[in-house]
Amino acid sequence: MAQPTGTITYRLATTDDVETLATLRWRMETERHPEHAATEAQFADYLAAARQDIRAEIEQGRHIAFLAEGDGQVVACAILIWWTMLPNLRHLHRKRGYVSSVYTDPAWRRRGIARHLMEQLMARAREMGIDRLILWASDMGRPLYLDQGFEPSRALELHPQD
Repeated sequence: MAQPTGTITYRLATTDDVETLATLRWRMETERHPEHAATEAQFADYLAAARQDIRAEIEQGRHIAFLAEGDGQVVACAILIWWTMLPNLRHLHRKRGYVSSVYTDPAWRRRGIARHLMEQLMARAREMGIDRLILWASDMGRPLYLDQGFEPSRALELHPQD
């Protein structure tokens, strides 16, 4: 299969991109978890959930999605999800950010696209005064994030719905 050769452009997502974002996330999840059989019906339910839950988040600016386009289609994304925290004793105004859905179509990998998206995301986080970014890295993505200054943390997790 020939490698794509188009110019890569970058832009922010709008609510019109919700299905594209959900499709890229679906592809990321099914790539990471090939042991889970995925049906067209599950994909349709997934898109419906994204339309319901994510559209308003993008509309209200709580989810800021960065997109890369090549050959006339979206080929990669990264999403900044942010929220305001209560003050602590050292900082009266605090914001946190979570990096989600960093994904590049396999045909477009190894071109610096995810790095560029992350640079845009981190610049926006700085502009917004976000003082901490959090992410859960895949094995493939870990070297990129470490190279960009992310460090292992002391985080603990609980899954209350399990």
